[in-house]
Amino acid sequence: MRETDSVSSHIHLFFTDDMSATGNRFFTAAINVKSKGAEARLIFWHQEDFQHPIISDLKGLQRHRGFYPLPSNMFSSLKGLDYIRMKDLIPNFPVHGSLLELDVPGRDNDMLDKMRPILNRVIEDRAAVYLFGSQYYNSSGIHNVHMNQGSLPNFSNGVYQDGAIIVQFEDHWEAVFLAFGSQKVPTDDERGLPLNGSTSLAVLLGKMPLTPERE
Repeated sequence: MRETDSVSSHIHLFFTDDMSATGNRFFTAAINVKSKGAEARLIFWHQEDFQHPIISDLKGLQRHRGFYPLPSNMFSSLKGLDYIRMKDLIPNFPVHGSLLELDVPGRDNDMLDKMRPILNRVIEDRAAVYLFGSQYYNSSGIHNVHMNQGSLPNFSNGVYQDGAIIVQFEDHWEAVFLAFGSQKVPTDDERGLPLNGSTSLAVLLGKMPLTPERE
């Protein structure tokens, strides 16, 4: 893991899929920690004891590491993640999330304070990580590791296409879910676009958003 990129506003997590016969193949996961535009805050959910039926699907991938398209692949019946439509994926979505800036004075009160300890434990424990998002066109890694619906049409939107970080430690599972404060719910069941009258996540968390722009 390295420091955030001041241009792209991501943490970059370097990982291997252990699939190459001649040695590990290395990839990069770009994890958003700040949005562009006036509304730069992200919403962060961390489940320290993640328990959900999708764990059984993920266990089916343990011997088949690598990139797999969703909804269909030969090793799992999981069709994807959806923060809105999957029951108890994020309990009481979205009200238990934290709307956070990138880096502000104080302890445990911004995105870097939240993300660094989790990813450091992942690295130290050599834990198995299940990343949901979009694969780069050159297959060098993954991005869009966040909610991918409820945005303006020029951004990534879809149903059952949300991103996340799910980690299998030796004795428990954890999950991190991310969204932009400007994303809105509810969304339509075909394209994941905001419905008329949808409300931004920032407003639902009691924090007025500044603008809808984000990246």
